[in-house]
Amino acid sequence: MKSPLSGREMKLMTEPSTLDYKGKTYNVIHHYYLCELTNEQFTTTELDEQNLQELNKQVKLDFLEECGLLESEEGKINISTLYEGRTKYRIGEQ
Repeated sequence: MKSPLSGREMKLMTEPSTLDYKGKTYNVIHHYYLCELTNEQFTTTELDEQNLQELNKQVKLDFLEECGLLESEEGKINISTLYEGRTKYRIGEQ
């Protein structure tokens, strides 16, 4: 992608970042293009969507961990707890 400021080709960059969502802070990987001449950061619609998907993934993992459905050490969903005969409940209820 070319910089709208300098017209030069930009580098695709990623860096760790934090985002706040509903009072919680999540660690995400932020994707952007860097204009090396002006040091300005730019995103495309596709990168914005990718960045939001990263946040969405972290929010879902946090929810699963709060419900006890995620083994946090390995980052895997504990499927057996989904089928232990638990009564169905709505999100936010237990």
